[in-house]
Amino acid sequence: MAGQDVISLDELNELLSRYAIGKKPLAALLGWGATTVLRYAEGVCPAGEYGAHLKRLYEEPLFYLEVLEENKERLTPVAYKKSKNAVLSYLASSKLWCGVQYIIERAKGDISPMHVVMSLYYAQAFSLGLTDKALFTEECDLSSTGVPYASFYERLCLNGTGGRMSVDGFFTPEEENFLDAAYRMLLWYGPAELLHVFSAERKYLRISRMEGGGKKIKNAAIGGFFKKVVQGYKITCPEEFNLYFAERTGRGRKK
Repeated sequence: MAGQDVISLDELNELLSRYAIGKKPLAALLGWGATTVLRYAEGVCPAGEYGAHLKRLYEEPLFYLEVLEENKERLTPVAYKKSKNAVLSYLASSKLWCGVQYIIERAKGDISPMHVVMSLYYAQAFSLGLTDKALFTEECDLSSTGVPYASFYERLCLNGTGGRMSVDGFFTPEEENFLDAAYRMLLWYGPAELLHVFSAERKYLRISRMEGGGKKIKNAAIGGFFKKVVQGYKITCPEEFNLYFAERTGRGRKK
């Protein structure tokens, strides 16, 4: 098991390529000795904490971006810009990450992590229910407390939602309509109400096991349930999402 927590040589090379950063600049960025990463690239296994830290950078692009932003003065302006563009390009390949940024930008950073991930979840759910199209190809992982899109939720809880990055033009007008409608609808409800509705729905959704013991809800399961929701509540467009939520919470919108 210990070996799984240390980055492999192939993973290290992929990290360097993915984030467009050299061995010595990466060591400088992390505040390590100039030859630390270089020695490992030549086959010398790093000490446990070094290997584990590199592994986390490899597995969590958002964490790498945070480290890059916090320590950018350790790189030349050219190296910093090159690496930042690379990691943003890599993250942009995840529509879910772009969805997180879209909602945060929509709220101008003034939004809770719970509202961010719930907005993504219900935009996805109603898109699947109404159009049979997934906004995000990523499956919905669950936190230990049952919150959707756990990896993003936990990261937002740790770092807040103040950091904003524009993803203008990434989503189609139809996709933006679903995201906007879910965001506007959920502003009327508190985090406890959102989690209560989502928890009640989970009884009807098949929960799958992930490698490592985590749980997820596959998009097919979400779509199957919400096709019945839109039919039962006669929802024909995103603007009517609240017909479902108002009844599920036992109240209409706050005045």
